[in-house]
Amino acid sequence: MKNIVKNLRCIFFIILVFISLKSVEQNYAQGKNGKKVLKEMNLIKVWSGHPVGFKILTTDKYQYVAFYDSLRNMCIAQRNIENENWKITKLASVVGWDSHNYIDMVQDKDGYIHIAGNMHCVPLVYFRSKRPDDINDFEKLSMTGDRENRVTYPVFFNDAKGNLFFQYRDGQSGDGVTLWNKYEEKIKKWTRVFDHGIFDGEGETNAYSSNPRLGPDGYFHIAWMWRATPIANTCHNLSYMRSKDLVHWESAQGKPLSLPVKWRDSKVFVDPTGPWNGLINSNFSLCWDNKKRLCITYHKYDRDGVSQIFVARWEMSEWKISQISQWKDYRWNIDDNGSLGSKIGSLVLKPIGNNRLIGEYYNEKYGKGLWVIDENNFRIIKDLPGQSDNYLPKVLSDQKIQNQGMQINRRTDNTGKYILQWETFPTFQDRPRNSPYPAPTWLKVIRLSDI
Repeated sequence: MKNIVKNLRCIFFIILVFISLKSVEQNYAQGKNGKKVLKEMNLIKVWSGHPVGFKILTTDKYQYVAFYDSLRNMCIAQRNIENENWKITKLASVVGWDSHNYIDMVQDKDGYIHIAGNMHCVPLVYFRSKRPDDINDFEKLSMTGDRENRVTYPVFFNDAKGNLFFQYRDGQSGDGVTLWNKYEEKIKKWTRVFDHGIFDGEGETNAYSSNPRLGPDGYFHIAWMWRATPIANTCHNLSYMRSKDLVHWESAQGKPLSLPVKWRDSKVFVDPTGPWNGLINSNFSLCWDNKKRLCITYHKYDRDGVSQIFVARWEMSEWKISQISQWKDYRWNIDDNGSLGSKIGSLVLKPIGNNRLIGEYYNEKYGKGLWVIDENNFRIIKDLPGQSDNYLPKVLSDQKIQNQGMQINRRTDNTGKYILQWETFPTFQDRPRNSPYPAPTWLKVIRLSDI
């Protein structure tokens, strides 16, 4: 009798798990993630001639938005979190036609606002507010004063203790060094972390890396590709390293690495794929499966020259590489330079239990949707075409473009409760478009429900 009761309990538990997982999949498919749009705020009309990244930052007291206005001036807006009254300050920087020239923004421990952006192989563009929580006045400053004449890809980030860092590339595509600075609030000064940088392509290539990401194992993780020239298809050798303190770095095998990591160092290779094989530095992601094993998703050409989504997972002391997509005949030609947009999406996998992952895919020919994936072999269990990832309420994922020929651009804030949204023309490989230019579009701040 006891065995019968025990078996019935097991069967009942399995049924509950199955129902729960089916519910999760159905919620993804129907956009029912529990979040709703609570409010839409029109902030200001902004430049729409080409896409370039904006930034939204939310604190306990205030919300900040960094953007380019209708005349392409770099601006920062601030409001008290309790109301919708925006204050706007224009900064001394005007964007051209380059979609690389996004804006990054952060607030330090003392409340000062730091902004960097509008850079592609040009002198450092960096502003710091003169007073905490106040956008009325900014100073345009250098940081260390060294190697700041050919700056690209500015990124602010924090370590586990909240210390503020700044990352950028010195040089150009195919010949650049990645540098880090650290900020000392007490003296309001930036200092160089590593004299020789993080990565060094030795004058033959340069690294395009992810931001340091703190994983469930307590390590900071970085993945990157090397790129030999401004041509996107010269990306090669997907690589990886990790660190507990952002100072001492090691390979996935736990072998110490000397900085800067040089491009011939095979200890860091994840997928040693050569140039002209469909790797692109804009489309790879770090994620973890249900067992908290590190995965890196990316795309490259398969044996037939077709663009496919792949995943590399660290298991049993080695990188195991699997092909996820099985597209028949689409090849994204990336034998070009400039901002190329994204004709294949970067797949970010999320664990949903029972050895299953879910991720949003996009392919210019085959459309978009969600895949439910068996994490044991990375086979697609279910295809949910036309559906979007569940961080967006369905009313947003189904939203139609208001202006013909444009695209919707979105950025999520640091809390996940707000989305910044505006429309622009697609990328044009950083080249000027002929006038007349499109009318400015509304920059909107959208408040989501917590659940």
